[in-house]
Amino acid sequence: MRYAALAVRETQPSEAPKGRLAKALDYLSNGFVLLIVGSLITSFLVPRFQRAGEARRQRAALMQEALEQFLLYSNSIWQEFYATLPLALEAEIAKEQYVEELNAISVIKLRRYDAYAKMQALALVFHGGEGDGDEKGVDSALYDYAVKVNAASEAIDRWLRNLYCTPTKRERSPCTTFDPRFDSYAEHVAIQKLVLEVGNESAQRVAGLMVRSIESVH
Repeated sequence: MRYAALAVRETQPSEAPKGRLAKALDYLSNGFVLLIVGSLITSFLVPRFQRAGEARRQRAALMQEALEQFLLYSNSIWQEFYATLPLALEAEIAKEQYVEELNAISVIKLRRYDAYAKMQALALVFHGGEGDGDEKGVDSALYDYAVKVNAASEAIDRWLRNLYCTPTKRERSPCTTFDPRFDSYAEHVAIQKLVLEVGNESAQRVAGLMVRSIESVH
């Protein structure tokens, strides 16, 4: 019987040597090795992913704040326009009313400048993100929009100055020069078209660009 058992074992094929993959799997299945790998993941990789996630959340929050400041900035041109709307049917205004309107518009402009300064500081967060294709687009779009807002604001200033300086019922102008062709209502309608383009269409394009950049961070 012993001889027969030995003969059977001798006739059975020898076990094939393990390959590199099998040896690696055997090594990794070792409890001590698994403990070391888990410790490395917990100590280095997890905190790194957490920091990256927190950085993305902070960046998105700053982008959102920049968008809010942009909306305040863009809405200011409407406030400036509506401040002059009650005067659109007037042919001329006295000095007291002119000064009053200048003061009201100055308050609006100061708020606009404040929103613009905050927006410009926060807009820096649109730079330097991996995979963001709109950083330069947001930057240039904000600059181009500011140029349009300034042009519309200057048109309102010019209209108000002409309304004060151009005599219709008065014998003389209170200003050294004036535009005798000035038409208060017609020019105010032209300003309304300009403000519509700046305050609606252009503002929506810039805001949409900023929103897409915010979404790309999440």
